[in-house]
Amino acid sequence: MLTQALDTALVLFGSLRSKIDEVISIDVAKEVKTLWIPYRGVRNPYMKRINVAAIDSGYNYKEFRGYALYIQNTAWIHIDSKGGEQCNGIADVDVISTSNIEYELSLLSIAREVEAMSKLVTSADIILVDGSAVAMFSKLRRAMLESEHELLDFKGIKVSEVLKNFLITLSLYPRKFVFLSKNSTAKDILGFVKGDIYYFERYTEGLPGYTKPLNLTQSKHMGIALAAKMFTHSMKSTTGIKASIYMSYVRFEPYARVYRVELVGEFDEPVEPRIRYLIDVLSTATVSGYPYPLMRADQIAKVSNNDVERVVAVLGVMEDPYSREPI
Repeated sequence: MLTQALDTALVLFGSLRSKIDEVISIDVAKEVKTLWIPYRGVRNPYMKRINVAAIDSGYNYKEFRGYALYIQNTAWIHIDSKGGEQCNGIADVDVISTSNIEYELSLLSIAREVEAMSKLVTSADIILVDGSAVAMFSKLRRAMLESEHELLDFKGIKVSEVLKNFLITLSLYPRKFVFLSKNSTAKDILGFVKGDIYYFERYTEGLPGYTKPLNLTQSKHMGIALAAKMFTHSMKSTTGIKASIYMSYVRFEPYARVYRVELVGEFDEPVEPRIRYLIDVLSTATVSGYPYPLMRADQIAKVSNNDVERVVAVLGVMEDPYSREPI
């Protein structure tokens, strides 16, 4: 089908390029710029040095006839106030037979990340979590409404307990957790054709800074706004605290990429100072504009195809032969 796909791409070349190289009006470009608040991190020599941790997970698998062999890693990095680095995590290798292994492994990864969140709260001042808080909540809530999960049930993990622990941990330590997404298609602020992150990355002249924090219950993306309202309701009913998820787009270094940052805060709480503080803290701990602790956690948690093949070789698993033809 590659030949047909290439032919189709050539036929639609002009239309596809116009969508990719979208040209916006001068007024729209000005609107994007006015929403961007230039700010470069400042390292105060008198400010107490803090401990920063980061959490990320990864998984991969190889399917055989009737089952799959998977590897699921959850890694957390702890960098103390003197710059010392400690790595830890959970590596899970197992065999499972399920019709939806990709979905099951994503839920297992979230469960392990929530477990890591609760482990790090006493040893870190800021905990960076790869991904989106509202997406994690939505996936857990959806999973809780489903009847069964073969992999989680096999591991003795209850989705309802994971969701409860997630909400309680965030309610007890809301100022410690920062969720950061490298890629996002959300249209929370602008609501244009492409995701907001595209426009802020392209039309803010490479300036370090951020957008004014937005309570996601007011997002222009109706699905995210609804999920944020459900988060607020669940947080209130579970912990008694009225809190919401706030979002801001952030660029830590000049001409670097823009990232989507989510924080949990109580209603009417001033969140902008927390964004500035975060930029200050991470301004000396980024590599090409990306927080170093998250980069290290991603490197350690990632599971490549070669990693899976090595485990397969160690276990001596051979490709299953095809069943014999009937005589």
